[in-house]
This record gives sequence, structure tokens and C-alpha cells, in this order.
Amino acid sequence: MLNTVDSEMLYDKFGRPVNSLRIQLNAICNFNCIFCHMEGTERSMQYMTPEQIENVVAVAASHGVNKIKFTGGEPLLREDILDIVRRTRKHITGNISLTTNGVELPKLASGLKKAGLDRVNISMHAIDEYNFHFITDTKKNFLPMVKQGIEAAKNAGLGPIKINFVLMKNINENQVDGMIKFCAENDCTLQLIEFEANREKEHSEEYIKYHVPLDSIENRIRKQAGGIEYNPLHNRERYTVNTDSGKVKIEFVKPMRNTDFCKHCTRLRVTADGQFKTCLLRENDYFNIKDVLENSEEIDRVYRKAVDARVPYWR
Repeated sequence: MLNTVDSEMLYDKFGRPVNSLRIQLNAICNFNCIFCHMEGTERSMQYMTPEQIENVVAVAASHGVNKIKFTGGEPLLREDILDIVRRTRKHITGNISLTTNGVELPKLASGLKKAGLDRVNISMHAIDEYNFHFITDTKKNFLPMVKQGIEAAKNAGLGPIKINFVLMKNINENQVDGMIKFCAENDCTLQLIEFEANREKEHSEEYIKYHVPLDSIENRIRKQAGGIEYNPLHNRERYTVNTDSGKVKIEFVKPMRNTDFCKHCTRLRVTADGQFKTCLLRENDYFNIKDVLENSEEIDRVYRKAVDARVPYWR
């Protein structure tokens, strides 16, 4: 582990603090979802070692970062995932979470909890096997395994579990109520996510084909809600709704042309191959630390530079 110098929380030029890291652990996946953005990177076999990840986390923690989200690709395909979580927990007393398709959770959920992981987001973008298979574009239909992964995460105490559901026109947009019922029955939070694109692709055939605005659904849920909380990241509202299957929390992720979403972003991204990235939707915002991952002072220098360069995408 590298030595780091305790320092202050860093703010960008727009007054936004950086208190969380979203760390991409790999850029490969056993799914091939048709909307996947791979965290703004290309598919690649390059990734940081557990020691290098710890070095980055230690520097960020010295600046007040106390929340980590691991992503991929599929992060649970890394054989050293437990070591990565253990090393991260040495520096982070706040929430450590992981986004996964859930397939590997039956084998790993208990070990992840013991290593220090707090909770998981599990991607499940359809409740029926036909549309799930279409969206994930795999030779095998993994939906039963994803449901097993949800159960394994519950049994291991990796909660609250969030189910990520990207809404897609003419594919799963009629399944929202079914997903609400599923999440109520399985004690999960439903996170409805808007199909997103950067400005250059906002008028593309793919975006027009699949994008569904979430406003009408959120307005309906708001009227049904018995309570409203706020997720400080992006200032997202989280509704508690009573259903015949029990209470369920529902959160909406609406990034498109949402200035409030960007105004409350407190996250810096780290790519699998060792670069800071300020925003998912920007394509030329990489800050390379590949060659300095053993040098805490150099990581710190580039970290400061990346934080200073953060600009809200939608302004």
C-alpha cells in the first residue's frame, strides 16, 4: 500500500464535491446487452491489479471519498474480486457496492459480504425469458440464474438490493408493473433507468428506436407513493409504494437533458485500464494514470486535475 497525505475534500469549478468513485474493474462481460455503454470504454482485456486499485482508492479516500461503486463489464468475472473488495474496505468506511448481472452471485455472494461489500445492483431488464434473452443477446438464457443470484444476495445480506431496469420502447416498457410486483415480492428496490445517449447520438436510429421518457411513469408512481426520499447522488427521488405484494421502493434515473441530475453529480469514474474519467457521456475526458499506479504523488496530481476538469454535461 502506498503512503498518502491526508488532504481536503476536492470540489470542481461548479462547487460539486467529489465524494465517490465508480471503478470499472474490467471491460468484458458474459452478456452482450444491446444498450451497454461499457462505462464509456471499449471492450478490452486490460485492467488494474488489486494493488493498483487500492492505491487509487487510498488517494481518493485521502480527499474525502467514502463511497465506492464497482462496475464492469461484469466485475464478478474477475477471479481476484474478493481481494479487491478487502483492500478497498481498508480505506473506505462508507458504502461499497457493486453492479452485476447476478450470474456469479450464487458462488460469490457470501464471500463478497465477508470481504466487506455492502450491497449490489443487479441488472434484470425483463421479467420474461424471451425479452430477457433478446436484450442480453446470449446463446443461453440466463434469467433463471439471475433470479438465483438475487436470492443469494438476499441470503448473504447484500442489501438493500437494487434491480436495474433500463426501459426500452416496444420491448419491456409494458413490464414496469410486473417488475414492481417482482421487487415487492423479493424485497428489492426497483431502479428504472432511462435509455441514454450523448448529444451526438441523441438523434440516432438506435436512440429513437428504444428511448422512452420516464416522466409519465414517475408521475403515476408519485401519485401512488406513501413516502418520498432523496438519493443525494443526482438528487433522485425514491418513492415508497404499497402494493398487493408488499411495500416497494422505486427510484428513477433520468439523465437525459436533466440539469438537476448533473448539478448533483458527486462521482469520479476510473476505467479498468487506469484512467480517470469525468463523465460517462463525454468522449475526450480521460486522465491517464496507467504508468503512475505505483506512485501516490502522481496519482494525487492527476486526481486533482481530473476533479478540476469536471463540467456538468447538461447545463
